[in-house]
Amino acid sequence: MTNGFAALKVCAHTVEQLQKMGIKKPMPVQEQAIPALFAGRDVIARAQTGTGKTLAFLVPLAEKIDIAKSYVQALVITPTRELAQQIATEMKKILGESDIKVLAVTGGRDFETQKYKLEGRSHVLIGTPGRLLDHIRKGNTDLGGVRYLVLDEVDEMLQQGFMDEALDLIAMTAPEHQTMLCSATLSEEVRKLGRKLTKNCALIDINPDQATVEKIKQICLKTTDEYKNKAVAALIDRLNPYLMIVFCMSKERTKELGDWLGMQGYNVDVLHGEMSPAKRKTVMKAFRDAKIQILVASDLAARGLDVEGVTHVVNYDIPHDVDWYVHRIGRTGRAGNEGEAITLYTADEVKWLRNIETKLGILMERQNLEGGVVARRVAVAAKKKKPAGPKRGRNAVADKRKAPKTGSNRRQGVKKK
Repeated sequence: MTNGFAALKVCAHTVEQLQKMGIKKPMPVQEQAIPALFAGRDVIARAQTGTGKTLAFLVPLAEKIDIAKSYVQALVITPTRELAQQIATEMKKILGESDIKVLAVTGGRDFETQKYKLEGRSHVLIGTPGRLLDHIRKGNTDLGGVRYLVLDEVDEMLQQGFMDEALDLIAMTAPEHQTMLCSATLSEEVRKLGRKLTKNCALIDINPDQATVEKIKQICLKTTDEYKNKAVAALIDRLNPYLMIVFCMSKERTKELGDWLGMQGYNVDVLHGEMSPAKRKTVMKAFRDAKIQILVASDLAARGLDVEGVTHVVNYDIPHDVDWYVHRIGRTGRAGNEGEAITLYTADEVKWLRNIETKLGILMERQNLEGGVVARRVAVAAKKKKPAGPKRGRNAVADKRKAPKTGSNRRQGVKKK
């Protein structure tokens, strides 16, 4: 039987490396993007995290590099250093023993060390806009030979205000280059950017509802804010997850829950935006290596990060934005694997639960802490009242003085003789 990637005309070496990674069958976004990129077309892909979009642009990239040319030929721009590091790691796995040189260029790493590595003439740069610009402005590298450009998590880049720096980088690339934009959403702003940066573009739109629902069992659990900590502990005890991520709405709540779980004896650590890059890297490595079982995180970790083996996601605080809900639960059920997402909610948060369900077209199964299914009361739209019939008698006339006399007012109008 022909291997799925071989049928997409992926070279034998890359197919072999993918098989070593346990990847044999291309996912829908890969089936559509890889042939388009091989054909030289630009691509805009809307695909949620966990749908395989990273390999969709890395597989063609691996075959477009000319090793004999010792300059930067491909550039991948990301909004976060964690995502850049992750993509660089995946790229190296795909390349195997290839002589193609890949370098992650992000903040939080020693600048002089990166400068030294850039002098080694990397073929592929994967990084964040700010640090890439710093090196270019100091003459440590240039992008004049870049003919393959990827902007990952474009919607997040726009939201964080990095797009101006990214556009500065793009202006430094070769005039004729191939572009792929990846985004979890296709807002008007993303579409406008796509029209500006691409031509002869293939638009790939992976159904977000399908991507979210297919492999992830989604459960809701009603509780109170005061009891949430104990609810999380009860879930850990019952589910005994291999790896679990618990998402909180702020760094303060992340720290509080992490400290409380630690005091109960659970193998837990936290991840939030105010941690130093070195600490964040240490925590993520320990979690990836399964030395930490429970990771309590703010939404910093909700996008792009791919940790193999996450079996459960818990929404400690229910997200008010449906996209963030999708990004969060997308940490599990990745690359076709199954996962479970549990959303805690209080009586005051029912409206946010219904907002998520309505926009995704789903109805979550409600459970209690023991795992038993609880019947849910689903609001039924009130029946419309039948329109009132035409008014009769005095009520049919606006000016009651002109109304025809009824029995009562006729009697009132009778004069005594």
